[in-house]
Amino acid sequence: MFNIAILDDEETCLVKIKEITKEYFRGKGIIYETKTYKNAEWFLSGLREEAFDLYILDVEMPGMNGIQVAKEIRKLYPEPVIIFVTNYIDYAVEAYEVNTYRYIPKMVCDKKLPESYDALLPEIMEKEEYYYVIEKKKEIEKIACSDIYYIKREGNNSVFVHREGKSKQKIPLFIVLDKLNSRGFYQIDKGYIVNLRHVMKITGYDVYMRNGTILVMRESRLPGLKCAMLDFWG
Repeated sequence: MFNIAILDDEETCLVKIKEITKEYFRGKGIIYETKTYKNAEWFLSGLREEAFDLYILDVEMPGMNGIQVAKEIRKLYPEPVIIFVTNYIDYAVEAYEVNTYRYIPKMVCDKKLPESYDALLPEIMEKEEYYYVIEKKKEIEKIACSDIYYIKREGNNSVFVHREGKSKQKIPLFIVLDKLNSRGFYQIDKGYIVNLRHVMKITGYDVYMRNGTILVMRESRLPGLKCAMLDFWG
């Protein structure tokens, strides 16, 4: 299932983009779902509850504009795919500062939006989500690895801090790291493993995570963390 969010305050534009999308995906035989929004604040109110494969945003809207919306999306999701479809070219530089995939003028979206889908689909469809499974006596829980911010040691337990909250497993951190198979994870201290995709910055020995937490790393782990981040982000 390919999930697409479309945000535009103009009803006619919403309908047009939805129809172009419908024609494209049905023609390719791809199962998809679109959700449309006319208000940026309403869209953002449910942003934590639902992630999309693609966000199609208008730029110029009443109140919060599309650039600001894109920044809010990126605070929650490390690699969202964003396309701006707009009548305004003045925001193009700002749009690419938030790693926009495409910036399409509305007057040519009939042609350029399907072209964007052609270029985008292989990349997204090839992405494979990995899961970490926590097994207990009467419970089993599956957590998407991309949703995990970090894992910390609490006594004999490993506590997974993720997008939906926290989960606990009675297992040492080194076994957790082995099970994760180093898929973008790095141990910064004997008590913490971080997900590199959610590391926002490093200042001194402080590691700033996407969820607002600041973790302190061991001094000897700093060079390794820098190398791991450069390698992960390519």
